[in-house]
Amino acid sequence: MKNLNNKGITAVELLVCFIIVSAIVVSMFNLILNYRNKEQIEEINNEVINYANNLQKDIQDDLIKGHLVSVDNITEDGYNATFTFDTEESYQTTLTINPDSGIISYGRVGEVIDYKLPAIADLYLSSDSKIEYIASNAINYLKITITLNHPNFDNEEYTFTITCPINYTY
Repeated sequence: MKNLNNKGITAVELLVCFIIVSAIVVSMFNLILNYRNKEQIEEINNEVINYANNLQKDIQDDLIKGHLVSVDNITEDGYNATFTFDTEESYQTTLTINPDSGIISYGRVGEVIDYKLPAIADLYLSSDSKIEYIASNAINYLKITITLNHPNFDNEEYTFTITCPINYTY
């Protein structure tokens, strides 16, 4: 009868098993990091989209419900303007875009609300943001362009535009 070797596994076999398990763990770690990065990018995009939607909603509500009669006091850099509305009660609102502080302020005179950018690293309000009064033959209109920059955006920027006719008769 032959003697069986019952000493267990050899050091080489143990080393091969350790290397295989290590390779699996490292590949899984990289996979988890990639999913985590994608999740963070999605979270940043969602926060910025929510910010933009809230700002657009408030400004467009005024522009749609009120009858925009005039746009006054547009500064040369296009960062400040005063809007006059003619509904049952005439009122004015102001819009201020401040790229240095990252704050957009909007509201009726005396009731202005500051819309601060979400607290996201590397997110900033671009100096390309502006308020424009555009005169054409048929109709004059207001164009507000807001541009946010972040390295995770396509082309590193997210831009939304609000337009409204001025003194448009229905």
